[in-house]
Amino acid sequence: MQQIIGWFGWGKGVGAIAGISAILTALAILAPVAAGMLLYGLERLQIKIIENLSHEFALFFVNFVTFPGTFVHEMAHLCFAVITGAEVHEICMFESDNGRLGHISYRRRGPYLIKAMQETLISVAPTIVGLLIGYFLIKYILAGSHSLWANIGLWYLVISLVDHSTMSDSDLEGYFSGVWVFILPVFLLFFVSGLLA
Repeated sequence: MQQIIGWFGWGKGVGAIAGISAILTALAILAPVAAGMLLYGLERLQIKIIENLSHEFALFFVNFVTFPGTFVHEMAHLCFAVITGAEVHEICMFESDNGRLGHISYRRRGPYLIKAMQETLISVAPTIVGLLIGYFLIKYILAGSHSLWANIGLWYLVISLVDHSTMSDSDLEGYFSGVWVFILPVFLLFFVSGLLA
C-alpha cells in the first residue's frame, strides 16, 4: 500500500491512505464490470469475424456451439446463490426465447443487507468463475504438450468461457443494485492495510 501511495506522491498521512483506499475501492468495485465488458468485446469481435461466413452461423456458433460456456455461466449463478443463502426456484441450461440461452430464478432471503449482497454476488458470479476457470485452462494449455485434438478441445472450452462469462443486462442491473454493500468494507480493508503497512 505504501508503494501505491508513493506512486501518487501524496505523502504518508491518513489523508493519503484514505484517498488511495477510495481509488482502490472504486477500482475493485468496477473491475468485474470492466472484465465482463472486455469479454463482451471479445465475443462481439468473434461474431464480426465469423459473420464474414454467415451472420446466422456467427450467432449460432456463439449461442449454441459454445454451450459449455452457458453451462458454466448458469452453474456459477447457481453456486453463488446456494453459497449466499438464496432460495433457488429453477435453473434452465438450454432455451432459446427472447435472446436468452439459459436462466436461473431465485429468491433473495434474509435482512436487506444480505439480500443486496446476494444480488451482487450472484450477478457477478459468471464473470468471476469464468475468468478463474479460463485462467487455469490457459495456464494448463501453455504448461503442457497436448495432442492436436486435446489443444483444439481445450481452446474450444476457453472460447466458450469467453462467450458466456460476460454479465447480461439483468446481471449488471443486479450487480449495481447491491454493490453499495461492499463499498465500506472494501474501503476499510484497504485503509486498515494502509495504516498497518
